[in-house]
Amino acid sequence: MIKAKLMVAPNVKRKPMEKKPFSLTVDLDFLYPSEGHSRVYEEILAAIERRDGLICLTGDPGTGKTVICRRLMEELSDDYNVVLVNTPPKTPDDMTQTLDDAFAEMDGDAKVPVAIFDEAQHLDDRCLDHVKLLTNLEKNGGKLLQIVLVGQPELAETLSQRRFTQLEQRIGAKLKLGTLKKNEILAYLSHRLTVAGLGEELRFTPGTANYFFKRTQGVPRLINRIANVAVVEALEGKKHKIGARIVKRAEGKVNAARGDWIEERKPVVSAPRLSALLFLLVLLFGAYLYQNPVWRDLLMGVRGAETQAVTAPSRFALKVGTFLRKAEADEMQQNLAIKGFPATVLSKDLGEGWTLYQVRLTGSYSLAEAVSEIDKLRNIGIQTADKIPVGPRSAN
Repeated sequence: MIKAKLMVAPNVKRKPMEKKPFSLTVDLDFLYPSEGHSRVYEEILAAIERRDGLICLTGDPGTGKTVICRRLMEELSDDYNVVLVNTPPKTPDDMTQTLDDAFAEMDGDAKVPVAIFDEAQHLDDRCLDHVKLLTNLEKNGGKLLQIVLVGQPELAETLSQRRFTQLEQRIGAKLKLGTLKKNEILAYLSHRLTVAGLGEELRFTPGTANYFFKRTQGVPRLINRIANVAVVEALEGKKHKIGARIVKRAEGKVNAARGDWIEERKPVVSAPRLSALLFLLVLLFGAYLYQNPVWRDLLMGVRGAETQAVTAPSRFALKVGTFLRKAEADEMQQNLAIKGFPATVLSKDLGEGWTLYQVRLTGSYSLAEAVSEIDKLRNIGIQTADKIPVGPRSAN
């Protein structure tokens, strides 16, 4: 454990803190190796050393995922060339260019390239498909490029979708970063005070740990927000202990700031009265127009046209599957033809060299016909069929 850098005897004037102990910015000097953090970090290292190729780390906001990323950047041995991508690429070409720029000087280098994508929940489907292609690169019997996807729980949900089955199966290590346990919170608070040079003159009492856990569920970022205000209050009051009362007041100040933002929207409360007045005026104006024969006939004609448009019989096209490779779409089309379902393949240019191919049954169908055809398709094992509204006279 890092020793305190500041020794303060009783009645000696305090020196200014060396760093803010609970700043929300990432600073590896304050790294607290909790049980969960240490386990996740060691498993990532093991997966990289195994040359698994693809690693996925998820966790709720504020649990320390970015700290993991920075720690990997700082502590990986010289056998690796690591790049951290903080802003997720928007297209596969952007992703390739980012990696090419990062590893441009690696020609002939024996170091293993490691690409860490933070906030990976924002990668779109095309970029995730591109990750699958990148994992195909191999050298000396192992994956050439090690990719670490780091993101919020939505990333795991996306990868669990059927279209990403192949990508999900290539993940060598699926890890989840949790929050601090109740019995770790006091040690976490003390550790950060010590690193900031305040460990000898300021401390949180044991009772505050329960309160922090109850109010934050052990999320480090939320703990820091409250503890930051509590430390300032304790220093201003020249106190050496931070008890539950100070922590509660600190939380109140944090929440008060949120309340002030909401208060600014109070004038919206008068909206119902204004809406009622407008409704009354529209009603009176409508009654006036209805009494005029010309306007009444016009309004009734428009209403009749709207009703006719709504009640017009709807037609549907039947989408059976969507693919990124034309060969897969053609294969489905042929299989459908063999089973008595004539189909066609439509294409859509997505730009950046990507094309989407969709297989549809030929013709158009009423609602009842569409439902019947979908049932038939499901009976032969096709679960992806769906109906798409089209114009009444559409043939596709």
